[in-house]
Amino acid sequence: MEQSTTVRAETVEKAVKIALTKLNITRDEAQINVISEGKKGLFGFGKQDAIVEVSANQKIDISILETVMDEPTIEVTKPEVTVQSEAVEEDSLVEEDVVVPVEMIEVAEQEATAETVEQPTTAETKTESETEIDLAAKHELVARYLEDVIRAYGADSTIEVENKRNQLIFNIQTEKSGLIIGKHGKIINALQVLAQVKVHQYDRRRQSIILNIGDYRDRRATVLEQIAERTAKEVLRTKQSVVLDPLPSYERKQIHAYLSKVDHIETHSEGRDPNRYLVVEYKA
Repeated sequence: MEQSTTVRAETVEKAVKIALTKLNITRDEAQINVISEGKKGLFGFGKQDAIVEVSANQKIDISILETVMDEPTIEVTKPEVTVQSEAVEEDSLVEEDVVVPVEMIEVAEQEATAETVEQPTTAETKTESETEIDLAAKHELVARYLEDVIRAYGADSTIEVENKRNQLIFNIQTEKSGLIIGKHGKIINALQVLAQVKVHQYDRRRQSIILNIGDYRDRRATVLEQIAERTAKEVLRTKQSVVLDPLPSYERKQIHAYLSKVDHIETHSEGRDPNRYLVVEYKA
């Protein structure tokens, strides 16, 4: 039986009903993530379907790592966040008043400014292998820090670090994936900003810092590609610009990368984060 599905429909409610029927589960047994609420459009133009991701609740055995590594160069400090009651169902992630991501980002920026990171006094102080071991240890420290933040937000988790060339991936395992992802991915994207700030305090190499839960990033990339493809067709057909909904920098780059391969299409960003958006234009 399928454990998750992504559905597009005229409204969020219709998409959720279709997904629940497809998975043969009730709303109480589901984790619902609204990717896009869709748009009604004007005179038939610019109309967009609502998109939701629905997953069946699964019980996962998780060993919670309670001990934070003793590391003088990075101080683990819990930000003040709004902790949701355990009685609140994960469907509550569709509420509009999600204030935690902004607080998380502000705390991370303050810490980045305030903290002093120790560096080797000379380039010869440590060998390359010793440096890699030190960096790996600090990556693990960041993972423990993120676990503390997630615990303060109301969920237990374990995080494993995966180093892939120019990507540093923090893979989150939790029984409350919907809560940590948040509406439109707001929570996981805010946590990703936290991870970027913490890692860049001691590791200045050019690399992407990514937070992931299960196959969320892969499924989200598929949705973004579908949005980019649909938008390109609209612009090429009408030769009129299309403005997309605000997206985090990481996702704007994904859409830009896809559209950069399409002839007669140009993209640029406007606005200021967190409301910065992508404009797709026709190029003769």
